[in-house]
Amino acid sequence: MSQSPKSGPRKPGPAKSKPTSSGTAGFGRAALLLVPVAALAIGGGLLLAHWGKRGDSSPPPPSQSAPMAAEPPAPRGPVTVEVAGGDGPILTVASPDDRQISDEGLKALHAFESTTGTTALLVWYRGALQVEDYGPGIRPADLMDGAGLQAGVLTFLAGKAIQDGFLTSADQPLGQIFPDWKDDPRGRITVRDLLVGSSGLGFPVGTADGPAGKADAGAWLKGLALEAEPGTRYKPAEEELQVLALVLERATKQPLAAYMSQALWAPVGARPAEMLLDDSGRATLVGCCVKATARDWLRLGLLLKDGGQVENRPVIPMPWVEEMQRPTLFARNEGMRIRIAWPREKGGPIKAAEAFAEPDTVFMAGAGGQRLYVSKAADLVILRLGRVVQPWDDAALVNLVARHLERPPEPKRTPYSAIAVQPQGLAMPPIITPRKPPVVVTVPLDTPHPAPAQGQGAAPGAKPEMPKAPPVPGAGPSDKTPHRP
Repeated sequence: MSQSPKSGPRKPGPAKSKPTSSGTAGFGRAALLLVPVAALAIGGGLLLAHWGKRGDSSPPPPSQSAPMAAEPPAPRGPVTVEVAGGDGPILTVASPDDRQISDEGLKALHAFESTTGTTALLVWYRGALQVEDYGPGIRPADLMDGAGLQAGVLTFLAGKAIQDGFLTSADQPLGQIFPDWKDDPRGRITVRDLLVGSSGLGFPVGTADGPAGKADAGAWLKGLALEAEPGTRYKPAEEELQVLALVLERATKQPLAAYMSQALWAPVGARPAEMLLDDSGRATLVGCCVKATARDWLRLGLLLKDGGQVENRPVIPMPWVEEMQRPTLFARNEGMRIRIAWPREKGGPIKAAEAFAEPDTVFMAGAGGQRLYVSKAADLVILRLGRVVQPWDDAALVNLVARHLERPPEPKRTPYSAIAVQPQGLAMPPIITPRKPPVVVTVPLDTPHPAPAQGQGAAPGAKPEMPKAPPVPGAGPSDKTPHRP
């Protein structure tokens, strides 16, 4: 009977290797070396196939190409342009201890600001800024819309353009400036007619979408019709200022913002301001949105007060500044876009419950209470910007300020005060009673001489004796000799 082997753990022994042939080992090593080469070859072939496909492919026909996105239209609408400022005098601000307005006056002004919706109130008096108040959220550096005060800017520029030779005079007809109006009745309109308000042009009713000429000021100008003979009808309109702006641009051959900076804004030392161009970008709009800081609007009043000078340096010709304040032939209270406070006329353009405390007041008037008051005699300039107030009392603010100003002492009067102004520190000579003139006795030359008495003939060749004058009562011995005329 055969015995089965015993089950159990085997005793460890030396491992026996399987026999391999040398051919099999060499083939394995070659395969390992060819694997990377094959991978590179396959990858390169795929890349070459891809590049060849791109090179052989042609763009699809236009009918099959993907639709391109349409370019957005160019933005249209008024574009803001900057009016460059310049270096100039810094406005002096009075310290609280040196203010020339009473505390009661300051309280009254604050109450006035709150009730009228005033956003900027500046008072210049005797060489310094006495009051500078702003509404909530308004800072001194903010640009504020003059809302009609730009009329004074254009009037100043018209006078400067005459001085610079761009315009011949205020009576230059527009037919010499606009070639299209050369043989047109509108060509008889003069620059003065635009400044005074007697152009005779008819203007279409404005719309709520912007100022006159917003789309294209040039096309708007061509469409204006003449309703009355220039210089015969007094009807001031804001649109006349837009025509004047186009006149200045055509005469100076440069944008209005550039000429304004060169001729007015930089010389007075104002900060940069803003204006608008029309939709075409070829003309400047002045019907609205002429923006500047409140202090720079005040500088226009100082320029008017000082006769067109800044620190004794002429900016605007003084004769032109005086002509701006001269009454026109149509209204005694209207100058060239300047209103004149005196004389006070009922039913006139100036609405005031009482007379102005400063009779020499002149002012630029904007919409609904935008005002720039100037009194040269009092050295007073007042600027008010803010909410439109209807009706607006033109004298209320000026008189409120004038009642609370600290006036300088009256100069000592002398008998000659009404004749001449005495220089500071010089006294007039004392009055001396003159001597009484001497008594003069006249003897007419045609008085007949009395004939000599009988027996008392004169010697031959002797001269006739002159008659003696009667003695003068109270005269001394030295006064016995008569005087001849």
